[in-house]
Amino acid sequence: MENFNNKTWLDYSVYCGEKLQLYHGDCLEVMDLMIEDKTKVDMILCDLPYGTTACKWDTIIPFEDLWERYEKLIKPNGAIVLTASQPFTSALVMSNTNLFRYCWVWDKVNKYTMYQHANIMPLKRHEDIVVFYKKTPTYNKQYRDGLPFIAKRTKANGDTNHHDSKERFDTVNKGKHNPCSILPIKGDNKLENGLHPTQKPVELMEYLIKTYTNEGETVLDNCIGSGTTAVACINTDRYCIGIEKDKPIYDIAVKRLNDIWVSKQNKNELF
Repeated sequence: MENFNNKTWLDYSVYCGEKLQLYHGDCLEVMDLMIEDKTKVDMILCDLPYGTTACKWDTIIPFEDLWERYEKLIKPNGAIVLTASQPFTSALVMSNTNLFRYCWVWDKVNKYTMYQHANIMPLKRHEDIVVFYKKTPTYNKQYRDGLPFIAKRTKANGDTNHHDSKERFDTVNKGKHNPCSILPIKGDNKLENGLHPTQKPVELMEYLIKTYTNEGETVLDNCIGSGTTAVACINTDRYCIGIEKDKPIYDIAVKRLNDIWVSKQNKNELF
């Protein structure tokens, strides 16, 4: 493999300069070179292979090797956010219980799987999103729209000698609700333009990127597939480093991102 500084940096620089860098190669090898180069990222967001199919691209990356590199690349307060589905979810959580914090559930809304087992179990329309971190990361709440409501609150009024030393008051919420662990975002029912078969919606990746990073920060996706994480980074003004081992899928990502680059360049929308 070529030296990291020459490893396809120019492949993507013709599209987005140093904002987006796309690499073709084994992610463990490329991440080793990133570590040698003292690269640090603000977030790792990856749709790892689950190992649930016989496809070549669905081979599970050894957890020990993966975490060794993740922990060297992520900043101390960076979030590592990984999509998963059972039984891979349980294996992923148990692979690093020290850093595991919580899970989101992606409700695909309109996309169901497991039809072949419909006579013995319910159809499935969700996947898991597993969050790991060392120190508390950036957490930008993506508020949900809902109905306004009035909440009853209490606070200490300073009267420590009275049996009821709390002052009661109302607060008005205009309809902005805290995020909850269920993310209802429509999945893609059909493969679009020959993209990756497990492609996640751009909207889902944007939500996660906006939650755990600020504009101008860097997101690493070490299994970037058809480039959805990079598209989400473009749309949210983040830097992106992407790695893809499968050459045909890598080529799809390059074309997809190049088309977006050209379109935004023509509209003068680049960040």
